[in-house]
Amino acid sequence: MVWSDAARVGLFALLVVLILGALLLLARRLGPRRVGQNQDIPFESGLGRGSRSHPPLQVAFYLLAVSFLVFELEGAFLFAWAVAFHTLPLRAVVGGLIFLLILALGWVYEWCMGALRWQ
Repeated sequence: MVWSDAARVGLFALLVVLILGALLLLARRLGPRRVGQNQDIPFESGLGRGSRSHPPLQVAFYLLAVSFLVFELEGAFLFAWAVAFHTLPLRAVVGGLIFLLILALGWVYEWCMGALRWQ
């Protein structure tokens, strides 16, 4: 009997769903059943509800992290562009320069809005 590609994919997906369901059911049956008052309280980074040993992070840290990710990815894109710069057609060079201009404008905007200022 010849199976079509769609039938093979469907059979594989059904098999995966059945195995996952069996594993979830097995974990539910064999897992611990500890019920306590601590299971209903919010949990964040290992601290309980009344614990103030670590103050919350300032928004500036998150802004710095997001800015780092954006400009780090930009560096990864520009590395490949810079390696092949001499062999690229004019269209690719202009496109890369426009990309750099947009990133520079974003950096200037971030600077003017005070996201890089620490207080």
